[in-house]
Amino acid sequence: MEPDETCPSPDDGDCHITSTARTSISKSSSPHRASHGDIVTIDVDLRPEDGFVPEHLFDTSGRITLVLGWGNYLPALHEILTKMTVGETLNNDVSIDAGFGKRHADLLIQIPKANLKKVQNMDRIVVGATLNLQGGVQVQVVQVNQESIVVDANHPLAGSSYACSLKVVNIDPMPVHKMEFRLETDEESSSTPFEIATFAMGCFWGMELAMMRIPGVVGTRAGYTQGTLADPSYQEVCRGNTKHREAVMVVYDSRVVSYQELLMVYGDRLAATESHYAMNIFEEETDDEDRSLQYKNGIYFHTEEQRKLGRAFLEDYNNRYEVELLQANKFYEAEEDHQQYLYKGGQSSRKNARETIRCFG
Repeated sequence: MEPDETCPSPDDGDCHITSTARTSISKSSSPHRASHGDIVTIDVDLRPEDGFVPEHLFDTSGRITLVLGWGNYLPALHEILTKMTVGETLNNDVSIDAGFGKRHADLLIQIPKANLKKVQNMDRIVVGATLNLQGGVQVQVVQVNQESIVVDANHPLAGSSYACSLKVVNIDPMPVHKMEFRLETDEESSSTPFEIATFAMGCFWGMELAMMRIPGVVGTRAGYTQGTLADPSYQEVCRGNTKHREAVMVVYDSRVVSYQELLMVYGDRLAATESHYAMNIFEEETDDEDRSLQYKNGIYFHTEEQRKLGRAFLEDYNNRYEVELLQANKFYEAEEDHQQYLYKGGQSSRKNARETIRCFG
């Protein structure tokens, strides 16, 4: 599936997986300042300003943990946290963009009524009415004159903002040594509570949003794995020459959520989508086996324990779904357009959100 570039985006942050491990700072060193790829825990309160109360697509209060620079929440929140240290606070003295951009005066457009000849009922064009212009652009009527109308093409929430209060509770390094399968030493296994999991299930959009909603999941990335070409593009993967699967990498706090619980969500999602999506996959396999690999179901274990749990999970399901169980290997990020695509399109990523995910990926 190709992303729809016209979707409203509450989060367009630029995100990349950190490839270099960050070491702990000793007591004699300067305080460690949060940077791209760090796992940051904060106590936060985001309060709409000027009476603006949106439908929140993310958690706006309480303790949250996120991978800095990996999207979700708001780009402005990531920007604020960059270079902050543990214990630093902000107290309602910072106003941050709510994610819909500034209002632009040049998006107030005057349209002569003579250009609206195709409108069957001109009486319906009143202040507050919504019109669909050519190209599918939705605008709101803000003024009606004798010879013309004025419409506003800004997003309805453009210019909205939050008053931000927060305290940095902790900054942890990304466990980059766990991004691919390896047999860990006891010291490595106990060095961090954060673990990495990778799953594939057709298109990665729906799977990513399902994982984002799980308490304890602190970061996700859509991408490509199990292929033969380094750093493939979406177009190359779609052509079927690279043998990559569309997959989702999940960073989670093992103190909050277990790998078994992630597998349960994976199983629920698999059951919900299999009848809709797998039929097309299997039909494609008869014509082009390499092309079908893009949408193959897979559990890619990063540790021996994950391998055992993945095998038990498949046995519990009596192997009724076609799911491969393989070692996690090199994971390549998908293009930014694909990252957290459904969240950017207006679907909730709040923890424990129960709204139906409107995508069978």
